[in-house]
Amino acid sequence: MKTEVLETQIQGLNIVLGGLKAATGEICKSCIGLEGAKTKASKMVKKLSMDLDAASICCENTKAGLQARIDSLSKAAEELEVAEECACQKTTGNCKMGESCFINAEIDLMKLVQ
Repeated sequence: MKTEVLETQIQGLNIVLGGLKAATGEICKSCIGLEGAKTKASKMVKKLSMDLDAASICCENTKAGLQARIDSLSKAAEELEVAEECACQKTTGNCKMGESCFINAEIDLMKLVQ
């Protein structure tokens, strides 16, 4: 695997983990399946680490730098705190998402994916 591909995947995972971290404080777990998203992100980081081990990167400094970035992502994934199951924030009057609620838009998103 090329270094550019690994760097792109690292950048993408960094964005995903940042989004998940933001979601943990604003959205209830039951709305977006945060536990499943956290698990999937952790698995993606582990796979990325395995891909780096299998990659033939000639420069050890480059490989060490990529490994340090992957380790940082792994730590960020482990530190994600998932709230306990709770009622939908919309039904309790505490929803901060409003019209952009994931649950309300779920059917529209599924249609776009298909």
